[in-house]
Amino acid sequence: MSAYTYEMIRENSRLPVHFDYVHSAVYTIPAHWHEYLEILLIISGSMTAVIQAETYELSAGDILIINSNDIHMTQTHGDETDYILLQISARSLQQFFPNYALLHFVTWIPGDADTSDCTVSPAAFLMEMLHIYEQQEDGYPLLFTARLHDLLYCLYKNYSHWLAQDSQKAVHRDFLRIIQTMDWVGEHYREALTLDEAAGNLGLSREYFCRIFKKYTGQTFLEYLNDVRVMRFHDELLYSDDSITNLMENHGISNYKIFLRTFKKLYGDTPQKMRKQTSSGSRENRRISLPGI
Repeated sequence: MSAYTYEMIRENSRLPVHFDYVHSAVYTIPAHWHEYLEILLIISGSMTAVIQAETYELSAGDILIINSNDIHMTQTHGDETDYILLQISARSLQQFFPNYALLHFVTWIPGDADTSDCTVSPAAFLMEMLHIYEQQEDGYPLLFTARLHDLLYCLYKNYSHWLAQDSQKAVHRDFLRIIQTMDWVGEHYREALTLDEAAGNLGLSREYFCRIFKKYTGQTFLEYLNDVRVMRFHDELLYSDDSITNLMENHGISNYKIFLRTFKKLYGDTPQKMRKQTSSGSRENRRISLPGI
């Protein structure tokens, strides 16, 4: 599978998961997918997430759970959004749930949700895991893993359900169609791609393709294409001294009005102002590798 839409988990040293505390300004990751379970606890700031075409507005205390194979995008807002990021591979989860592919966790746990069914709330488990991870006292991987199991048990007992086997067949077929399109966009986004080409590559009618693409990504195909182009442009803008016009051409961007509107939507500012704020000496340090795109 192409690296454009599929993201591999990078587990922390001595831990069975990837765990991190993330500081982020305005930043958008367009639609992508992965097989691992991803859990985010918003500490401060705000985030918008689109999961399987459903939009969630998250603030401090909220938990977002991205299930395996859910197509999703996230966007942080304001000067700074802090959140805990926990990623658990499907391989690890299958040790506890042999039929893990049919297990579905709720997507959003509001910060003010009733957690009385859990001895400790999911957010409290995540905060304790953060404390253990930051202190790294002798034997901390054992204690961290114990709290991880507590968290998973709490989520399984109170915030999950099992899917019917047959319900996944049609869903899986359309899912594969969408990720095939996302891979195609990742490889050819610099070219003059069209909606008819995207539908034709899958042997689908334009109408049916538009319907399933919107269903899974929450965007039209052209909105997604513009986002990918602008994200690639933005990544290069942070470290390149090439002119904005040349960068636009290099990334298949021809309509300046749509480009500027998309850039402001994703980053809250114009590329000119963003480049001005970024000194040439710090551009390399600010370069961000875009996961899953």
